[in-house]
Amino acid sequence: MTIRTGESELGCCAEQKHDDHEVTIPCRRSSATLTCLTASGSAEYLKVTDRHVLIIPAGHLHTVEWIPQSELTTIMIAPAFLEALAKTNGVHDYAMRKYAISPDPFMWHMARGLERQMRIRRQLEKSYLESVAVVIGQHLLSTYADAPICGISLNGLPRYKFKRAIDFIQAHYQEEIGFRDVANELDMSPYHFARMFRHSAGESPHQFIMRCRIESAKKLLVEGNMCIADIAFEVGYKSQSYFTTRFALLVGMTPAAFRGSC
Repeated sequence: MTIRTGESELGCCAEQKHDDHEVTIPCRRSSATLTCLTASGSAEYLKVTDRHVLIIPAGHLHTVEWIPQSELTTIMIAPAFLEALAKTNGVHDYAMRKYAISPDPFMWHMARGLERQMRIRRQLEKSYLESVAVVIGQHLLSTYADAPICGISLNGLPRYKFKRAIDFIQAHYQEEIGFRDVANELDMSPYHFARMFRHSAGESPHQFIMRCRIESAKKLLVEGNMCIADIAFEVGYKSQSYFTTRFALLVGMTPAAFRGSC
């Protein structure tokens, strides 16, 4: 893992791709436009603000145009390191999302801590960097890898059924769905499905649905001006108080505190 901090040297960089996964965390009042290609070959322009973390997986062609003198922290992680970390956790088949522009308080605060350490010490100790790399790698795998699937799960769902279950939940989590609805979609008995899903995902269908709702809520809290009651309804909760309880359980702070920390 390598870390760079400071101002961007150029407002616009040439089209490029990297051998490593790139994680860039802008400081306040920094913003950029990411240009990348869609599946059809047309250009797509994505806005990055100081409330976002930008993650570009290795090997993807892109251009980033930062506003002049943007202050950035960039972390480069080798794919081989991430693959080894995934295997240590029993994950043998995963794919990093093509591009991720997301509010991520964890990475934002991690970057600020690294900046402070680099101001204090010109060179960070190897043991410190190794421990930080593991923490960041675990976060990338759990947050920005699509449908991580355990390679060995004797009692889990077949891969194609697991993907169908994930796709169905991600398309309908805002509705009042439960594990029975997902089981019906897969034409399985509800309790057999729930048991096999837990083996494949490492969590129950209810926990996975809740996590989808909370991740969506985090984006709405950072990117928009919706009130918390409306956000609760938008992501599938009928009560603001119940939403607040679920959010605090998963994130470790209330929705209002989360919005204030970003």
